[in-house]
Amino acid sequence: PSAKTAKSYLLPDFYSGATGQSGRFSEGFLLRRLHHNLPSLPGLLVGRRKGGLLVGLEDGLYALDPVAGLGARLVAVEADEFLTRINDGKPDPAGRLWFGTMDKTGRMAPIGALYRLDLDGKLEKIRSPIAIPNAIAFAPDGKTMYFADSVTRTIEAIDYDPATGAQGKSRVFVRYPEPIVPDGTCVDADGALWVALVEAGKIERRLPDGTLDVTVELPVSRPTMSALGGADGRTLFVTSQRRVLSPEKIARETLAGDLLALRVPFRAAPPNLAAL
Repeated sequence: PSAKTAKSYLLPDFYSGATGQSGRFSEGFLLRRLHHNLPSLPGLLVGRRKGGLLVGLEDGLYALDPVAGLGARLVAVEADEFLTRINDGKPDPAGRLWFGTMDKTGRMAPIGALYRLDLDGKLEKIRSPIAIPNAIAFAPDGKTMYFADSVTRTIEAIDYDPATGAQGKSRVFVRYPEPIVPDGTCVDADGALWVALVEAGKIERRLPDGTLDVTVELPVSRPTMSALGGADGRTLFVTSQRRVLSPEKIARETLAGDLLALRVPFRAAPPNLAAL
C-alpha cells in the first residue's frame, strides 16, 4: 500500500521502565528490574554468541552480564578521542559488529565514523566523516545493510556480502522531510524495516523496496529504537528520549524516556549475535 493507505496501529500496551508504571501489557511478562550504573553513556547493546551482552560505552566495547553487571573492556574505540562516543550498532549474520561513533558535545559535528569489528577481532574504520550514525540493521538473508547518518534524514540500503563483510552499491531507501530524523531500526522475519522517527512520534514499517506499509503512532515525540521480541517474537519494544524535552513537553508526554511495548502481527527475524 501507499503511505496514504498504510495500516496504522495505536499503542495499547506499555511498560514504563522509568517509573515502574504498567499498562495493558498483554503478553503477561514477569518483569524484573535490573539496574547497573555505567561509567559513561551507553550507545549500543547487543547479544553475544558466547552468552551475555556487549555494550558500547564512550571509550569502547565491554562485556555486560545482565545480572552481575559490567565486565572488562574488550575493544578500545577512539579511547583517546574525548569528543566522541559510540552510537548505534548491530551484528551481521556472521557475527561481525558494525557500529558508529559521533560527536558527544551536542554540536553534531561530523567527527564520527562507521566501524566494522571483524571475526578475528580486527577493528576497521569503513567510513568517515559521519555526524550521527544510526539505523544499522541487516536483511534476514544478510545481503542488504541499512545505515543512516541521521543529519541527512536519509536511510541507505547497501548491497552486502555476508561471507566477507564487504559493502557494495548504496541506494536511497527512504528520505524524510524536516524536522523528522530517522533513528534506530530493526528488521522482521519478512525483511521489512521498522524505523523509529524522532520528532514524528511514530514507528514506520517499510517493505524491502522502501514502500511504507505500517505506521505505529506513539504517545512520545522522540522514539529512538525499535526491537521485535518476546516469547513469540511479536512484541514491538520502543525506547524513547526524554532529556532534550522542554518542561512543557514532558508534562504532555508522560511516557517520554520509557520503554514502550505493543503487540503486532509480525514476527522478529532470527537475532544476529556478535562473535566477540
